[in-house]
Amino acid sequence: GKPEKDDKKGKSDKADKADKADRPRTFDTCEPDLQLLDFSKATLLAKSLSGTFGGMLRFGSVAVVDGVEIDLIVKGIGTYEAFNATRNGLYGDFGVLNLLQTKKGHLMFEFVDAKTDQATEIGPFYFSFFDLDSGDVGQKLGGESVTVDSYEAYQLREGANIHVGHTWGFTNFIAEPMSPVKHPTFLDKLTEEQLLSSVTIIYPKTSAFTITLDAPLGSGGRNFFF
Repeated sequence: GKPEKDDKKGKSDKADKADKADRPRTFDTCEPDLQLLDFSKATLLAKSLSGTFGGMLRFGSVAVVDGVEIDLIVKGIGTYEAFNATRNGLYGDFGVLNLLQTKKGHLMFEFVDAKTDQATEIGPFYFSFFDLDSGDVGQKLGGESVTVDSYEAYQLREGANIHVGHTWGFTNFIAEPMSPVKHPTFLDKLTEEQLLSSVTIIYPKTSAFTITLDAPLGSGGRNFFF
C-alpha cells in the first residue's frame, strides 16, 4: 500500500482545496484581465451531443486570444444523457445544455484553436450559469445544481436563490425551492429574478474544465443556460 505520509499529504491537499473553495470573493466581470466568452456572437458548428459517448457541441469563436479565434467544445464524460438533445446549442445570447432529470451529467469544456483544433489555454476567465431553479415550489431536493472545481472564485447576487455547499474541493450551487424562472434570452435584459438565479465563476488560465449538472427529482428534462 501507499506510505502513510503520502496518504496524509493527500488528505491535507484536499482539505486545503476545500478551504480555498469556501471563500467567495467579489469581482467585477468587466475587469480587463478577465477573458470574455461571448456566446451572443458565437456560431454553433457541431450539435451531436446527446449522451456520454460520442457527439459534441462546438461553439465557434467564443473568444479571441492574441488574435487567435477560440472555439469551445463540450463533450459528455462519465455520465450524461439529454432528455431532448435538440435543445442543446444556442438560445438567444446563451449556450444551453439539456439534461434528463434524475441523471447527473458530467461534461468536459475544452478550448481549441479554431483553425488548428489544438488545445489552447485562455484566462483567467469567468463563466456563468443562469436559470437555476427548482421547477416546482416546495421541491426541496429537486433543485437544479451545478458542481465545479479547480476555480479561483465565485460570485452570487445578494439574496440569491442558490444554496452553496462544499465537499473536498468541489463546490455545489443548488437552486432553492422556488417558482420556475423564465428562460433568459438577452444578456443585457436579465431581470432581477433571473440574476438571483445565476452564479458567476472565475477560472484560472486553462485549456479545459469540467462541470457536473444535476436535477435529481421529477421527470422530463431541464435546461441549463451559460
